[in-house]
Amino acid sequence: MQQTTTQPELRIPAIAAIGTRSTTIALAAMGVWLCAVAMLVAPAAAQDQARLGPDVSLNNGLPPEAQGITVEQNLGKSIPTNLPLTDSKGRPIKTGYIINGKLPTIVTLNYSNCPMLCSVQLNKLTSSLNKMDMQLGRDFQILTVSIDPSETTARAAETKAKYLLDLPNQPGAEEGWTFATAKQPIITKLASVLGFKYRYDAANKQYNHPAMLAFVSPTGVITRYSLSIDFPPEQLKLALLDAGQGQVGSAVDQFILWCYSYDPDSNSYTPHAWKIMRLCGLGFIGLMFVTLVPYWVGRKGTPASRREDESAPSFAGSEPPSSTES
Repeated sequence: MQQTTTQPELRIPAIAAIGTRSTTIALAAMGVWLCAVAMLVAPAAAQDQARLGPDVSLNNGLPPEAQGITVEQNLGKSIPTNLPLTDSKGRPIKTGYIINGKLPTIVTLNYSNCPMLCSVQLNKLTSSLNKMDMQLGRDFQILTVSIDPSETTARAAETKAKYLLDLPNQPGAEEGWTFATAKQPIITKLASVLGFKYRYDAANKQYNHPAMLAFVSPTGVITRYSLSIDFPPEQLKLALLDAGQGQVGSAVDQFILWCYSYDPDSNSYTPHAWKIMRLCGLGFIGLMFVTLVPYWVGRKGTPASRREDESAPSFAGSEPPSSTES
């Protein structure tokens, strides 16, 4: 009995000691490993921090090549009509040849060797132009000036021919859309008036620039901008009607434009709630007037005579009563 009771008491502490010893060794080994990793990583991190400096913030904002690439909306400013350009046929012209007081103009700044943005922007534009009922060359015109002073006339002609093929529903595009080149001082002046901020990237040999359509009145006043790549046809039409200052579009188009207002925050035309409410109120009053006037005019006689007529018995379809009693 004593052997069976004392024997387990000797074994349990031994097993516990072995387990405790193994755990201690494992923890010690893990601690040594973590210390070794820390000793290897810490110097490298310290060197990187020293190299970058204490105030460096990564992935904060736009990359340097994209900073300042924007459009300042110079609404109300006028494009000078004396800026010399060269059109895609090699003819020397001035901005006043296009902006001549007759039609509203869409002005774009692009360049033929643009790797991506210009193609996307102009493809979207031609797609919307094909869906419009307004006609290029008859109701409005487009002026595209290259921001690359080294672009040749032949290259501009190639670019124009490319986009004219995408305009089967705009037969007047040949005369209505002018592609032009210019010297650097002229490009700088035009871009400044339009608020178009761009920069040449010498490393990649390309221009970093925003997407922009500027809507200009027949006299050269900047009335609206479109700063997105996609240009819905209905928004283009409203912007052109607005820029046309009543000189283009039908009476219905002008009425539709009256119901909308330009929202600079969303950069689009939105329904003008106050005008629509006033229109509905006037329509209701007009409907009531049309409905009630015939009723008022159609009533005959004075109020007294109308009461007598209403109180008099009707003998229609029956014989009048006898004057004497039987």
